[in-house]
Amino acid sequence: MQLEHGFLMECNSIRRLVLISFLVAIFVTTVVIVVYFCMHRNSVEIRTIRYQAASGDLDRLANLLDQSMAVIPAGEFIMGSDENHEDEHPRHQVYLNAFELDRYEVTNSQYLRFALATGTSLPRYWFDGKSPPGQADFPVVGVSWKNAQSYCKWVKKRLPTEAEWEKACRGPEGRLYPWGSEWDPSRANVGYMHVETWPSSLEDGWNLLQIDVRNTGFPSLYPVGSLPLGASFYGVLDLVGNTSEWMADWYNWDGYWDLPLTNPIGLGPPWNHSIRGSGWFDRRGQEGEIADLSRCSARNSSHSYDDPRLGFRCAR
Repeated sequence: MQLEHGFLMECNSIRRLVLISFLVAIFVTTVVIVVYFCMHRNSVEIRTIRYQAASGDLDRLANLLDQSMAVIPAGEFIMGSDENHEDEHPRHQVYLNAFELDRYEVTNSQYLRFALATGTSLPRYWFDGKSPPGQADFPVVGVSWKNAQSYCKWVKKRLPTEAEWEKACRGPEGRLYPWGSEWDPSRANVGYMHVETWPSSLEDGWNLLQIDVRNTGFPSLYPVGSLPLGASFYGVLDLVGNTSEWMADWYNWDGYWDLPLTNPIGLGPPWNHSIRGSGWFDRRGQEGEIADLSRCSARNSSHSYDDPRLGFRCAR
């Protein structure tokens, strides 16, 4: 009887081991399929964007970009940091309702359509009523917070909150950067390959935007979605690099101590609006500063739109 009992226990153990191995295999296979599907979808969508930009059909390009949004599910995530700047304190759990976020920063083609329809002034680096040649799918920059807000409202969206942006960047794993825990400048357009030619002033940055400096050794904006390996868990691109982005919040330099833990938004003091993400160059010429500003929890602010590194995306 003891032998029979031992044999049965061993059989049960083997069955459990086989079942666990089977479930693990199913999980791994599912993850691989999801990752492949997302990468394939990204590749197809980005190729379509490039085709529409090259064809000159800017309305179709703008409509395609308007419709490309990532779905961020409701739930909690880790916001802030206790290890970095005081305005990021404290690290805490925040609950957000489900929302959608533009997968790409708003482009010149999208903003042109809005400006023509509403009579809104054009960015300072545009000429003859249009953006620089060949830049229909580049992010628009130099747009005021008010005009960014108006644009999002015009397309039946809104500016994201800081909490929404950070959740889209960090994902459910609480990532340090959109792609993971290690800084990798090859995944973001932050100008690391052109540090020696970084503009020393914002005016120099504006001048670079007015000419095609690609492949010349100077930093430049990239077409949206150019670095798909920099995508976040939820598939949002260019959260790091290319442009910093306007948020709906007013900036609070004291951190999050007085904000609610459910759907928070900074409502004051009304002096500077919050911005998130790093840009395509750092005018101070400090490489380490870019890595710091590129963290998902890093915060910044501005009261001026006269900055060639500042753009936006919309949420709903």
